[in-house]
Amino acid sequence: MQFWKFCARAPAPALVLALLIAAGKAPAAEAGDYAPTNIAQTYKQLSWLCLVRALCPVSGDVYRIINGALFGNPSDEYLLGLTLITGDGLPRDARAAIAWIALAAEHGEPGAARDVAGRMRNGEAIDVDESKIAAALKPKADAGDAEAMRALGPMYIRGRGVKQDPALGLALMERAVDKGSTGAANDLAQLYLLGAPGLPASRSEALKWIALAANRGNRDAMVTLGYMSMNTPSGVPSSERDLALGYCWLVRAALLDEPRAQEKLSMMFASGEKDDRGTVIPVDLVQADYWFRLAAHSPYHDNSQIRAMIEPQMTTAQLDEAKRLVEAWRPRKAAELKTSAIELPAAAPNSTPRRCPAIS
Repeated sequence: MQFWKFCARAPAPALVLALLIAAGKAPAAEAGDYAPTNIAQTYKQLSWLCLVRALCPVSGDVYRIINGALFGNPSDEYLLGLTLITGDGLPRDARAAIAWIALAAEHGEPGAARDVAGRMRNGEAIDVDESKIAAALKPKADAGDAEAMRALGPMYIRGRGVKQDPALGLALMERAVDKGSTGAANDLAQLYLLGAPGLPASRSEALKWIALAANRGNRDAMVTLGYMSMNTPSGVPSSERDLALGYCWLVRAALLDEPRAQEKLSMMFASGEKDDRGTVIPVDLVQADYWFRLAAHSPYHDNSQIRAMIEPQMTTAQLDEAKRLVEAWRPRKAAELKTSAIELPAAAPNSTPRRCPAIS
């Protein structure tokens, strides 16, 4: 009882020390204490500190994630890894983060499995057993889990952790799409766009799957389809460039509050664009500034060079109009896009407006 009376009266540093003495260990100075090998001891310390809410160094949500990861919940293992990567609620520790993500993948967490695969394709060295990942995903995929199919399919296509079987991998991913995974459709598009072992690159197949994902509301697919429609790679005739289609998909993504699309629209209206099909996006500084200001809500898209292209050329009245549009802005939901009429910019005054085709 006297110990708790001391705690109640002691200044905060002394109180922390007292609680840690009761826990049986002084606080560790390094974020490595959140690594899988040290998490049990760290959790023991936290359990004492968090008896007094004001002294608990983590939020209730993070405390629950640590508890779940400690007891082998794959979703919590993955969340703990992501938390350690971002440093949002815990000290940043990339090594511990990757260890948790790899562990979650080996326990069959589909998002973690795709995360690991993506990092390894980008050259990151990760200590993971891919055969364990595949073995953990397979029962889930066999049971109809679309995200497990989405993660396992590319492993068969590339022969990672399993015997290579591109046909089976594609079938798994297409089944995932049939079950409603827009992410799987987007992944298929990327596979066809870049090519993979046993799967030659095909722009037409890539566009087919991107369009399917975009029509189902996938923002990444909308942005990709917008850019692909407006840009033709080497070897593809410029006549295939479809500025109207690209604009329509970028606007849809922008309405869903996608800053990449908002930034691209800003640059289009700042300089104007046209294609061989007769579509013209005229210079419109108010629209350029409007979309730029929305994109700039994201710190990654608050680009001073774009602002310098636009705002020094605007009148006070134009700036006020752009600000008014931003104040009236509200992000849309994917379901709203099916009934939203989007007009293409008029190429000239009094010209007949054109509308974007409805989402199929």
